[in-house]
Amino acid sequence: MIKALVNNSWKLFDINELQPGTSVFNFETGLYETIRTRDHRPILLTPHLDRLFNSAKSTSLKPSFHRKKVESMIMQVIESSPEADQRVRVLLVPDKVIIYTMPLDLDYDIYNGVSVITVQAKRDTPEIKTTNYHSCLNAYQLAQEHECFDAILMDENQVVFEGSRSNLFWIKKDSLFTKETGVLPGVTRNTIITHSPYAVKYGELNVLDFDWLSELFLTNSGSGIVPIVKVNNSIIGNGVPGPITKELMKLYDSWAFDI
Repeated sequence: MIKALVNNSWKLFDINELQPGTSVFNFETGLYETIRTRDHRPILLTPHLDRLFNSAKSTSLKPSFHRKKVESMIMQVIESSPEADQRVRVLLVPDKVIIYTMPLDLDYDIYNGVSVITVQAKRDTPEIKTTNYHSCLNAYQLAQEHECFDAILMDENQVVFEGSRSNLFWIKKDSLFTKETGVLPGVTRNTIITHSPYAVKYGELNVLDFDWLSELFLTNSGSGIVPIVKVNNSIIGNGVPGPITKELMKLYDSWAFDI
């Protein structure tokens, strides 16, 4: 069981009841954010709340509380946990704001490079982070079955979009690229686009292009920047995190954690 703050009152839940995409999750209509903490401080809280409330405006979902109150509730949940480094989930569903936290539980070996697979699947509404998460969850579970970190989503023409729970960047001839449209406007993604010393270009990537890339990495709020060293059977670059990716990983720490 897990303790969650529901409309500013504590309640107990089975964890699966609060996980979008599971069979016992009862909120098909809703939005969510996942926020990392460090030393009990939320990372990039402002852009997370910006996305949450902007997404609410673009849907019929009306938040039960104003933004300042939601921020206060998030801090209450963070401070209730003895864990310094947490993964906080904010669910905005009809008539409810549900907030809970879990230990970050991060495997730091991922920063040495991960393997991923490609899966034909797409988010139904990629511009909004909704609780309608079935296609992404199925892709992620397939990646887990293949002992991979994540699944890269692609369409029927093998055009690559993003990870099931992450955004995707690639480096070719020392230029940094990401897809412009049809992907989630990730908070970590936008941080890199805004602060990277390398100009970010928008492009399109096909599955057949992986063999020609020098570097490839994923981004999400929980893990930051994660180097990819293998996609399906294709080795990326030299099979180790590349120099631009490693530089961005170091810089991201300063962008995200100097609060």
